[in-house]
Amino acid sequence: MKVRYEGATEFVATDKEPKPIKVIVECPEGLTAGTDVRVSISTFHSYTRVWTLDGIEVENGNGRFVLGHGLPHTWHQMTRGGVGPAGGGLIGRPVGEVYLCTIQITQSLSPGAHLVFAFRAAASPHADVEGSLLVKVRAPGVESFEPVGEPMPLHNAPGDPVRLEVRWAAAPDAHGKHRAVVFATDELLNPVLGYRGTITLKADEAVEGLPKEIKMGTDGRGVIDGIQVTNQGPVRVEVRDAARDLEARSAPIRLPVPDDLKHYFGAIHFHTRLSVDGDRDPRRAYAYVRDYLNLDVVAMTDHAPVGFLWEECIAVNEEFYEPGYFVTIPAWESSTAYGHANLYLRSPHLDAGPWYWDPDICPSEITWPQDVVMVPHHTNAGQIFAPGEHREMMDKGIYWAKYNWAIPNKRARLVEIVQGRGNFEADALDEQWGIRMGGQGASVQDALAQGWRLGFVAGSDNHAGYPTQRDGQYVGITCFRADALTREAIWQAMDRRRTYATSGVPIVCDFWVNGVASGGEAILVDREGVNFTARLYGTAPIEIVQIISNGHCVWQDQPNRWDIEYDELELPVPAGEWAYYYLRLRQADGHRAWLSPVWLDREYN
Repeated sequence: MKVRYEGATEFVATDKEPKPIKVIVECPEGLTAGTDVRVSISTFHSYTRVWTLDGIEVENGNGRFVLGHGLPHTWHQMTRGGVGPAGGGLIGRPVGEVYLCTIQITQSLSPGAHLVFAFRAAASPHADVEGSLLVKVRAPGVESFEPVGEPMPLHNAPGDPVRLEVRWAAAPDAHGKHRAVVFATDELLNPVLGYRGTITLKADEAVEGLPKEIKMGTDGRGVIDGIQVTNQGPVRVEVRDAARDLEARSAPIRLPVPDDLKHYFGAIHFHTRLSVDGDRDPRRAYAYVRDYLNLDVVAMTDHAPVGFLWEECIAVNEEFYEPGYFVTIPAWESSTAYGHANLYLRSPHLDAGPWYWDPDICPSEITWPQDVVMVPHHTNAGQIFAPGEHREMMDKGIYWAKYNWAIPNKRARLVEIVQGRGNFEADALDEQWGIRMGGQGASVQDALAQGWRLGFVAGSDNHAGYPTQRDGQYVGITCFRADALTREAIWQAMDRRRTYATSGVPIVCDFWVNGVASGGEAILVDREGVNFTARLYGTAPIEIVQIISNGHCVWQDQPNRWDIEYDELELPVPAGEWAYYYLRLRQADGHRAWLSPVWLDREYN
């Protein structure tokens, strides 16, 4: 048998117009009745739901066939063969492969006949997510499919540059210097590797080592090392490509306060090809975080990457780990019918890997080692079903229920308050704060009300190997407050709840209640008051700042400024035995931040 292809092989991520592709299977000796023929694609996101199957025909001969299944539309169909939910697709099918259609020959094909499969294909919105069309055949009475012919690679490139980015590390290196990266993206945030041009730079405060202009390198980036801030206040850099009329402004940086913890930003919830429904090589994903986004910390959280996949996960983390420059955290996701959680390991040698995954129980039911931080996410999402019904529900396209907060777990130190699906802060829907799923009583505030003491992190849950992206927007980065950029220091920040979440941009924040830093706990003696201090430096004007305590807004301000500092402002004292206080803010561009709570416990004389 021989396989030929006709039609498009080159795609552009921003082009949504489907292009014709034909897969032609030539059968010189014909095909026996009962033979199955399958066309599939090798990576999950190289197939998009915009594809159509225009038809299947027999040409140059005779024969008949029936269509067993056509293009998949639901996640369950795309992960056909798995037991789910999510990570369960690892069982029973190739990782990443999507079955586009399968036919069975019902009347033998005559010698020389051709099977012609006609598709119309649309590109993935993510460049550098590439796949190959595959043809496989299963003979009558044989259990497995065997590949036929050579696969056809489909390439996906970024679109035209329409946006300029300048990414500035918030914390200085050991020499007190900062690094900035400038690059351009298309409208869907894909870096344009072929971008060339001259960029001018200007700081709004005093800095040393900042050139007036730079030229893009061969990978479409401009990198400036050795920048030193000489002004105590926040500094931002403006960059401009005059030839294309593109400009951008950096996030704020400032001189670190002596003996204070530094701000390190990271992407700690996304998926690669090590997940059943993920794509992109993990090394490319890590390089994107380090070389373009210029973040400090990264952790891929693939769905239960067992066996050699876990070995590769650990190998990539060790390969990219550079203490003092770029920190990688070994991690994985336990996706179950009764809640999803990410597990972050203190060491790659820890006995806490994906062999603990069990799709039939909540992650909180497992006794995790002390050196694991468990982080539940999208806690108020999912559907409602009774315990034990999840496998029946999966056949109906229902994959998981809300997180089960009724099960205590000591290693749940953090919760992902915001990600690509939205904000899971409260049960009531609130478009201003991005709460788009609720009504199930499993929000972050519901957990806090039950006595869980959880700091806040953010993630994207991107499944195409593009951390901090979702639907063409930047989403979900986490700030770690640590004294050094090492794996141990970052893990300790997570364990001690010294973190905060933003909706996708590096807003620089500090927050204290009665002198206790965000994430901490303190005793409130009888008749003692409550006050807070905050330092907030935005990536856009900050429209509103609120303090939330025990589910209610107890203080707010509408500053409409880029930078705000509050000193020892009074807050209501707890009405009961304890209270939590956390700060949230929203900028004029819609981006938000949520700082981990401080808990005060009443003590009576």
